[in-house]
Amino acid sequence: MRRTALAVAAILLASPVVGQGTAQAAPDRLRIPRTGTDARVVAVPSRHNTLAVGDQVRGTVYTWSQGDPPCDPSGSTVYAGHAWRAGNGVADRWGRLRRGDRVSVGGCRFEVVRREYWAATRRMGALYSVSGPPRIVLVACKADDYSRRTVVFARKLGPGDQPGRRLSPPAP
Repeated sequence: MRRTALAVAAILLASPVVGQGTAQAAPDRLRIPRTGTDARVVAVPSRHNTLAVGDQVRGTVYTWSQGDPPCDPSGSTVYAGHAWRAGNGVADRWGRLRRGDRVSVGGCRFEVVRREYWAATRRMGALYSVSGPPRIVLVACKADDYSRRTVVFARKLGPGDQPGRRLSPPAP
C-alpha cells in the first residue's frame, strides 16, 4: 500500500511548481465539515518541479513550503491529499463538495466556488499563483479514477461574509 501511495503522490502533482510566495509554517489543521475532513497540514518542498507529497493517506494534507499562507491577502494556497479506492483517504469525499461549502485553515474561512475534474496529465503550475484573489485549491486523485484529479476552488471569506450569500453592492 505504501508503494502505491507514493506512486499516486507522484502522479497527483507532477507539474511545475510556480510562484514566489512567502514561506511560513503550515497551519495546524484543514477542516471541511461537509466531508468530515480534519487533517493536519504538512509543508513539503518541491523536488524536480513536483510537490513532494508524502505517503500519509489518512488525516494529512500537504502544501508547498514556499507557497502563500492560506490567509494571505492575494494568491492561491494549494493543499494536496490522497484519495484511495479502498475508501480511507483524506480526500475521498472532496468530489462531493458543492458551491457554498465551507473550509477552514490557518484561522481563515473559505467558501467553495467550484469543483472540477482534470486529467492527471494536466499541468497544475498555474494554481500556485501569488497574485489574484485570495483562495485555496484542494487537489487529489479522483477516488474512483486515478487518471483524473478532483480540483476544488474556494474563495477566502472576509469577517462579514456569510457563506453562500452573494455580497450586494453598497447603497448609494
